[in-house]
Amino acid sequence: MSDCDYIPNPPEVEAAFPAGSEPEERLTNISSLCSNGMRAHVMTGFLRQLLISHFSDPDNIDEPRIRKQIENVGAWAPVDSETNHDGIVVESITRWLPQAADNRPAVLIKRNDWSWLRQGIGDLTQGNVYTGSSTYSAFWQGSHTLFCLSQNGAEAEFLTTEVVRFLAQFSPAIRTEMNLHKFNLESVGGVSEVEEVTKGYAVPVTVAYVSEESWTLQPHAPRLKRVVFRASELLSG
Repeated sequence: MSDCDYIPNPPEVEAAFPAGSEPEERLTNISSLCSNGMRAHVMTGFLRQLLISHFSDPDNIDEPRIRKQIENVGAWAPVDSETNHDGIVVESITRWLPQAADNRPAVLIKRNDWSWLRQGIGDLTQGNVYTGSSTYSAFWQGSHTLFCLSQNGAEAEFLTTEVVRFLAQFSPAIRTEMNLHKFNLESVGGVSEVEEVTKGYAVPVTVAYVSEESWTLQPHAPRLKRVVFRASELLSG
């Protein structure tokens, strides 16, 4: 039996606790982020799902004008929805089609540049002299911009206020859940006209984050494989 084997309820442990009070195993499933690391499209999808969940219920909305609009015309709905053509659109900018949006208010998500931040010489953090393995680590520093879009300039501002307050207030929880070293509201731009729609206005909201990338290189052959000792050489002298 290895040191990692687990016995859920050994007799000596059961006897140490009153009936019905034995400790429970509450380990959750390990996130795929632990094995795959952060990816640009993963952050895009995460922000999209987060905002969809937020705008799907008027009880989540802090800005009174946006909450009233959702109560009157409906919450979030996909662009191709046949039942709701008035709700807020939340979509990646690479999938958004202006002609299919029905002039609805929208939050469009765009990935910006990512930068590789070294933490050591050659990204090396530690090595194992016995196995020959080397562990490396560095940081990805990136950002996403969320464009709050509406045909009405004032509505674009109200939508921006809701998105900004939501991301700012929940940034500590987002940082923890996504295993990030940093996640914060970076900037809120000014109102500008959008060329893709008639009389459209947009406000850019940028969030910045830092995630860690770690990996290990393990040689297939032992480091001492080519060292040969002969008995005659050892006995001589």
